Amino acid sequence: MAAHTSARAVPTRYQDPLVKESPRNALFRKAYRLPPPREEHITRFRDTLFDGDPLADEVVRSFAELPRGEGYRLLGRAVDEGIHSLPEAPAALVALFAELDARPAWVDDEKLELAARTADRVGMSGERVLSCICLTGGYRSSAANKPIAFTGALESMAYRRLAETSKFVFDLYASRTVARDSAGFRGAVMVRLMHAMVRVRLADDPRWQNEAWGLPVNQADLLATNLLFSAVFVIGLRTLGHIITRREADALVHFWRYVGYLMGVRLDLLPRDFEEACALVYLSAATQPGGDEDSRKLAAALLAVPVEPDRPRPLVYVDAQWRAGFSRLVLGDEAGDELGLPNNAWKWLVLGSAAWNFATEIVRLVIPGGNALLTRIRRDRVRRNVERALEGKPPAYRPYPPRSEGR
Repeated sequence: MAAHTSARAVPTRYQDPLVKESPRNALFRKAYRLPPPREEHITRFRDTLFDGDPLADEVVRSFAELPRGEGYRLLGRAVDEGIHSLPEAPAALVALFAELDARPAWVDDEKLELAARTADRVGMSGERVLSCICLTGGYRSSAANKPIAFTGALESMAYRRLAETSKFVFDLYASRTVARDSAGFRGAVMVRLMHAMVRVRLADDPRWQNEAWGLPVNQADLLATNLLFSAVFVIGLRTLGHIITRREADALVHFWRYVGYLMGVRLDLLPRDFEEACALVYLSAATQPGGDEDSRKLAAALLAVPVEPDRPRPLVYVDAQWRAGFSRLVLGDEAGDELGLPNNAWKWLVLGSAAWNFATEIVRLVIPGGNALLTRIRRDRVRRNVERALEGKPPAYRPYPPRSEGR
């Protein structure tokens, strides 16, 4: 494969997928019958490393001109009561909600409903994929992890970060079609503005290495995160023995296409179906840098947080080893080593879990009413687990304070 040049500046984090293909990426591409990435796709993806979210970023800058706390209050009212209730709203906030309130014609409510039902059905497996694959996998990139790493206190915030992310995802699926007045819509908008706050703050931070990492929370990294919650989520569930049909996989990608749109990911970047999403997963993985010390600290902090907080201590240890093994099975041993994850025989317990899940999948498909009963039981278990983890406190949806010491 030949390298290519770009007219735009490229941060040093960028890995050219046409120069060298890792064995893991080659295996993924062959397993999903993906053609080698075309240069125009690579260019479009690479050139977003310096792109932010102009609408949301302008809102954050306009809030800086208001009294402390006033901008966040206006944002909350705009989400809950509508922008029409705020004649004093800054023009940037009005422009943002003009886009958010116009539900795109391409949104298919039937697909959103199917995605929500599928997520309900997998129960705690979804929580495990969220922790072991979506979050841990995202920490591997030594550039994409920097906005989180810059906050410091990684260990003390890991529990809250997992709890808030679990609640965010639960609210999205509980909202079914992510209607304008739903908790899922609210969460998506609040997280979008939180990302903008981080982006604006870090862009002015002298410690931020723009030439190395690109823009903080840039479009490429936002897309990568979206793919972790959609296509990679499906891959993780299938690894755990869950039967996810192509129609359900496409529905989950469609669900996160709309969520990504609400969260400020450029529409031309977001995939339309599972096949396109897998091609983008490959491209994202092939262009990301490897792990670093921040990757290992973040992964270790997350691994120390039990997915189910009320489990007995011996089971917490076994579960941590299981989760590390699951991460390795899906992400690969190279990623596991870069993340500092344990590598031992415990990981083969994952295969036993997958066999059990597959057996229950067959039962739910064969027994009349089994699907509805299993879905209700599993969804209630996830709801109780999320509520326990949050300890009655709603998600803050605000950036963690940056650490003050130098890097």
